[in-house]
Amino acid sequence: MELNNTPFWWHGPRPAACLMLHGLGGGVYEMAPLGQVLYQQGWTVCGLNYPGHDRPAGRMPASRWEEWYGAVVAAYTELRQTYERVHIIGFSTGTLLGLHLAAHHPVASLTLLAPFFGIHQPWFSPWPTEVYVNTLGRLIADLPRLRLPIHDPEMAALAKQVAFFHSFNLAAVRSACELMALVKTELPRITAAALILQSRRDQVVRPAGAQFLHDTLGSTEKKLIWLHRSNHILTLDYEREQVTEAVVGFLNGRP
Repeated sequence: MELNNTPFWWHGPRPAACLMLHGLGGGVYEMAPLGQVLYQQGWTVCGLNYPGHDRPAGRMPASRWEEWYGAVVAAYTELRQTYERVHIIGFSTGTLLGLHLAAHHPVASLTLLAPFFGIHQPWFSPWPTEVYVNTLGRLIADLPRLRLPIHDPEMAALAKQVAFFHSFNLAAVRSACELMALVKTELPRITAAALILQSRRDQVVRPAGAQFLHDTLGSTEKKLIWLHRSNHILTLDYEREQVTEAVVGFLNGRP
């Protein structure tokens, strides 16, 4: 498999499109393999890199959720000029952006991969990780990202080659947490059909956040699938074929 971090807009013959939203500190390389499969099945697929994520840098630049969301709305608006139905496929912080979009605009469905509703808390920590981000994290600009959260070593090596930076800007993390708090208040009024996938071995977000999302979301049609071998980047890890199969099956059940 080859990976790259180049935004994509692939036009398929189906009368609907998929907008694919990557995670914080990542890029479209997280979404492109799944997007390629959907394109091969006839979907139009669009993947963009948010502001602060759109070029290589020695360190991850500071950026805010309002900037990321502005880029998402622009892509969504352009897709809606051609397609009446736009399906959202979000990963990690991309799930928050997709949910916020769904709270304010009509979307055909929501596919939510490793949703960001709380940062992973190590077993030895007496306090939630957000406490450190909002206290000690204000004294330093960023933290090194020593390895990507992928258990499959081959895929982790490929992803590392194309990632634009290997650090986390803590101001951007705090902004993502602000968006998370906002989206929590919007969940009950979001009614689009939703598929949620989450690994119990996720070392970036709290797996319990997926259950919270499932239980709080206002959708009458919603399904949560648990994975057991993958780390955070579900689209690139050991269970990527299972993830792809679940997403394709979910979308093929929609017009």
